[in-house]
Amino acid sequence: MNLFNIIAHRTWGADQNTLLTLYRILIRSKLDYGAIIYGSARKSYLKILEPVANQALRICLRALHTSPVSSLQVLAHELPLNLRKEQLSLQYCMKLKCTKLNPTHKTVFQPQTSLYRNNLMLFPPWEFIYKVLYLQ
Repeated sequence: MNLFNIIAHRTWGADQNTLLTLYRILIRSKLDYGAIIYGSARKSYLKILEPVANQALRICLRALHTSPVSSLQVLAHELPLNLRKEQLSLQYCMKLKCTKLNPTHKTVFQPQTSLYRNNLMLFPPWEFIYKVLYLQ
């Protein structure tokens, strides 16, 4: 974030498009990496990532700290992190569905969920979530 603050200096800093490009390259790429795997984590853990993205968008758009996040996302043409995670996960599932030779194909489309069904206190496995929510 310090790098963004320096690059986004009001008088001699980069313009908005350059800052948004840097945001997508440096920050969003890190948040997207592994989103398919950590996407099944508890929502309280995923909420930790949102302030990072929101602060970066505020710096890129030179917005006030009181600006609503939804309006920042609209101005930056960015999806909220939860929708972005779902989009990436669905893209991966569709790609996986087309490549039956991929080693993870069997795990996702023929999951062994007996352990989860016997103990519903466990957090559901990744393949079970996508099988139930997205592939019905």
